[in-house]
Amino acid sequence: MSELSTKEIEEIARAFVRSSMRIGRKRGGGHDAVRILYNRTDSSCEKFALKVEEECWRVGAHTLLLGYSSKRQKLKYLLTPERSLREMSPFAEAVARRADALIFIGEEDEPNWARGLARRVKLTAPIRERLHEITDRRRTRWAYFGWPIPGTARAYGCPVEKFRGIFFDSIRKTFTRELPKLCKFYHDALAGKNRVQIVADDGTDLSFRIKGRPVLVDDGMISREDLARGDVGVNIPAGEVFVAPLETSADGEILFERVAIPGFGKLEGLKLRFRRGKVVSYEAAHGRENFTKFLAANTGEKDRIGEFGIGTNPGAEYTGGSIIIDEKILGTAHIAIGNNRGAYHGKNRASSHLDMIKDMESGQVFVDGKLIMNKGKIVEVR
Repeated sequence: MSELSTKEIEEIARAFVRSSMRIGRKRGGGHDAVRILYNRTDSSCEKFALKVEEECWRVGAHTLLLGYSSKRQKLKYLLTPERSLREMSPFAEAVARRADALIFIGEEDEPNWARGLARRVKLTAPIRERLHEITDRRRTRWAYFGWPIPGTARAYGCPVEKFRGIFFDSIRKTFTRELPKLCKFYHDALAGKNRVQIVADDGTDLSFRIKGRPVLVDDGMISREDLARGDVGVNIPAGEVFVAPLETSADGEILFERVAIPGFGKLEGLKLRFRRGKVVSYEAAHGRENFTKFLAANTGEKDRIGEFGIGTNPGAEYTGGSIIIDEKILGTAHIAIGNNRGAYHGKNRASSHLDMIKDMESGQVFVDGKLIMNKGKIVEVR
């Protein structure tokens, strides 16, 4: 595991802009308008963001480059009057209505910045929902390009050098031929099917239906076929096959060994019970109050099943809470609750989307009664 070389950074930036995001000339004339938001607390993140902007310029795109930090975000919530927090920012609205692509590069440098601010954060929830609606309606392309921020590593309790190594290995694996093959297996295993069941030795037994929902592939590329379907988002590191379950179909319970909620903290041994798609009860070995605070800070269908996913990135390892990596780990599955409109093709309207990772080392995944994953390994369906 090592840092990316200058040559690798340049090559990845070029592939990201031209192939992953398909940035350039618009079909109706003119060139794309691209907003790039990056975490300015890490110099290597800024270096990569500048390379991405330069590649955008090379293909004729117009750019808006903005720096971000969790500490500044926290200060904003502390200083801003409540009446202003309830208002739509004219700048945020203008970007939502005019940008053709929205790119975020980095991670939260202080993942738990929202602790103690749940009530004030909730004031902005309706605004965040409205912004999602605008970009979903416009089919605005978006990308979350994860980058290892030292503050994030420390917050998750992961040594910085190891954290950066996992990130960069996962980014490298995104742009290989192996990853799309793994994605194709799980896509084909789920496509056109109905009932999914997740079971494990820890008492997990959760089932839900996916009939009629498109099975989506996050292989790091927005293809022409993706655009035609309205699948306009990409995560990097990539490596995930996912689908929006029918929102009232989930029944049973599932145990997540470790959960990290950005802005609210960690939990251990979180057990959720679903009935008709909705979380009806929850308990945790440690950190239950963090889940309670998260729910209190959000609006809409925040506690209804929104996504089922399977990780397919061989370079990904557990980081302690960086969801952009953890949900991609080969041999894991994940469930999300909350918003699943837009690119997910679901119906939940919520101000949040919380992913929770399930280590499948002692579990199985069945699709229409057929085993497709056993102890984290692919099972060929015959």
